[in-house]
Order: sequence, then C-alpha cells, then structure tokens
Amino acid sequence: MARKKKSNVYFTRITDIAISAYNKSEHSLALREKIYRRFIYPAFMKLAENIINKVKPDYIDSSFQDLQTDLVTYLTARLDKFNAAAGKAYSYYTRTSFNYLIAENQKGYAKIKSDALEINVDEQRNILIEMHNTDMLETLQYFMDAYIDYCYDNLNYIFTNPTDIHVADSILHIFETRQNIENFNKKALYIFIRERTGLETTNITRVIKVLKQIYEEKFLAYEQTDFIKLPF
Repeated sequence: MARKKKSNVYFTRITDIAISAYNKSEHSLALREKIYRRFIYPAFMKLAENIINKVKPDYIDSSFQDLQTDLVTYLTARLDKFNAAAGKAYSYYTRTSFNYLIAENQKGYAKIKSDALEINVDEQRNILIEMHNTDMLETLQYFMDAYIDYCYDNLNYIFTNPTDIHVADSILHIFETRQNIENFNKKALYIFIRERTGLETTNITRVIKVLKQIYEEKFLAYEQTDFIKLPF
C-alpha cells in the first residue's frame, strides 16, 4: 500500500483565511496582532525553517535563527501583497521565500567576491562625473521603487488573468532585488522567471510588455517634470 503523502499541516486553509482576515482588519491593531500571533506567525516560522533548510544559502553571513527571523519579517511585510484570487498563500509565500533567499545569497556571494579584490582606481577617478552618475542612480532608484509599489497596488486592475498576476508578481519581485541581478542576461532572466512560474516564455513576454509600457509612460511623465514630481 502506497504511503500517504504528508500535507503541509502547519500552513492550511485556515492560514489563508487568517491572512485575508488580517488584511481586512487594518483598522483594528489589536485584532490584527491576535490573528497574526495565533495563526500566521507560527506558519511563517515553520515555512522559513523548511525553506532555509532546503535552499541552504551558504553565502549569507547570518545565524540560522537570525536568518529565519529576517525571512519571517520579510514575509510579514508582504502580507498585504497576497491575493487569494491568484492562488494559495502557501504557494505565494514559498515562492517569495525562495526568491528572497536566492537574492540574499547572491548578495552575500557578491560581497565575498568584492572583498577578495584589491582595486585601487583613485588616480583614474573623475569626481564630477561620479557625482552626476550617483545622483542619476539615486533618481532612477527612487522612481523604480515607486513604480514597483504602483504596479503591486494596481496588479488586479492591470491584469485580470490569475496567471498573468502570478507572472507579474514574480517579475516585480525580481525588480525589487534588481541590485542582485546585474550579472544576469536577458535569456537567463526569462529562465529564472519561467522556473518559478512554470509557464512558457510567451506568457512571460506578454506580461513584460504590459509592465514595460507602464514604465515608459510613467518615466516619460517623470522626466518632463525634471525628475521632481512622481507620476503615481
């Protein structure tokens, strides 16, 4: 007789309901805290423990307990991003946990690689150009952060298909961790998204075109105000 597959008993339908109830009770902090502590926090702690053990992010300079706490804090900050119409909370937060740990692990690896290099370029520096480039990078980062928030807040209006919402969420999460993907080429990014969504490239391309159009329209409006007023 085949053994019955174990279920994720720590993350159940009740957890999904609790997350939805938590998001709907934003005007009652006491109720939110009660829901979180009783139903959500234990599920997040167990999920974080399991995902960390599975990913084994060796380059993150942190103890297991600290990393578990950081991941749970990250998931908690994204409670309002969960959309029950787009799928199960377990799937969403499992994917989110994987993305977070992979990004943090890449960041840790990049730091180790950077610390190992001894580079002295002082004689080649152009301070005026560096200042201009730094200001522009900060401006672009400010806009990009606002753009990502705008897309997240309007995800259910921009896309009506649950599949497209699922893809868009994965893409936006990559945008959030963009400082860690400078070494990825376009093909690698498509593969990265495809592996996490289980969808074909055509599905991903369709969503990217929509997000790109929004980006271009909003950035043009931002540019026309001399980078002063955000168009969101």
